Amino acid sequence: MSQIWSIALEGPFEAVLVMLQVLCFAVFGFLLSKEDISSHRLPNRLVGLWFIASLVFVLCLGICRDGLPGILQGALGMLLLGGGYLLISLISAGAMGMGDVKLAAVLGLNLGYYSLSSLFLATLLTFVAATCWVIGGVAARKLTLKSAVPFGPFMILGAFAVLLMAR
Repeated sequence: MSQIWSIALEGPFEAVLVMLQVLCFAVFGFLLSKEDISSHRLPNRLVGLWFIASLVFVLCLGICRDGLPGILQGALGMLLLGGGYLLISLISAGAMGMGDVKLAAVLGLNLGYYSLSSLFLATLLTFVAATCWVIGGVAARKLTLKSAVPFGPFMILGAFAVLLMAR
């Protein structure tokens, strides 16, 4: 059983928090993916609201479960994933936008609380899925190697899969 679901079994308060966190992840993930696909933008308003909701969930889970260490682990996840994507954004000379960096920080907060190693797996799944999409698009002659591809949906998909399955 994954860690998120084992936490949900600890008690009714934990179960409600975990289910609300997963619901938030699904709703904001859908809205941000839809926006990124249609406009290649991740609106600050949506990312900010998701960040605030995620912060509340991590703080509440930390307070009722493991205290400061869990909260700090979530914050570290936010810094690691957000910082990693910031580095990629700076190196890629505009290929990755700051919306992706902000989204990475939110995803890192959500994943980091449960497991710092999940950050690596989520990033790996993200880049593998995006690469497969681009290769498939090039093979079908729908994309070129210079085509702009919205990266947010792949980030959300990779993180959501890991959130639901990570140990």
